[in-house]
Amino acid sequence: MQEYLRELISRMTTRDDHSLNSDDSVAWHAYREAETLSDSSMVGELAEYVDKEKNKKRRRAAYFILGKLGQHVRGTNCASVLLSRLNSENEKYVLSGLLDALSWISKPGGLDLGPVYRLLRDDRWLVRQSAIQCLRRTDTPEAEDKVIELLATTTDPQDMIYCHAMLNEIGTTKSLPFLEKSLSFRKRDVEQSARLAIEAIKSRE
Repeated sequence: MQEYLRELISRMTTRDDHSLNSDDSVAWHAYREAETLSDSSMVGELAEYVDKEKNKKRRRAAYFILGKLGQHVRGTNCASVLLSRLNSENEKYVLSGLLDALSWISKPGGLDLGPVYRLLRDDRWLVRQSAIQCLRRTDTPEAEDKVIELLATTTDPQDMIYCHAMLNEIGTTKSLPFLEKSLSFRKRDVEQSARLAIEAIKSRE
């Protein structure tokens, strides 16, 4: 991998104990730099890197770069690389970071989202909720079906709010009966997020 990427990942994972303001830290500036990258040749290099890198913080930084590249580079390469890594990661923070990076990228219907769907039932709330968010920018009716299935069975208020937010973006009229059930939920945030999703869906139809 080119030295620039290695050096950037090193800066992204630098802990600067001397900086009182996170905006002044080496890592903060490195992450902002990573957000601007658009060189498609980096995708293959990063794919090889994450397959071999043992340090979980460096892998997480590389996933962040792939997510940002996926916003700027046409095609499905970045999404495919990130999806292929889901079954290889288990540490919750790395897995959540990977899913977050994948959520930034458009995912056309031809991609296999099975690894994401499985994580919707993960025991760890951080992973589970990142998996829900990951289904934004998808182009397949199955994504909505999976969110509806989770919403219909979960009793976790935060899971419900995440499902409502996702259906706000990708939901159709088939989501409405499930969202309407949430309107009677006692927690205000749950009820309000369901109401907003219903309004968004009706305005689209």
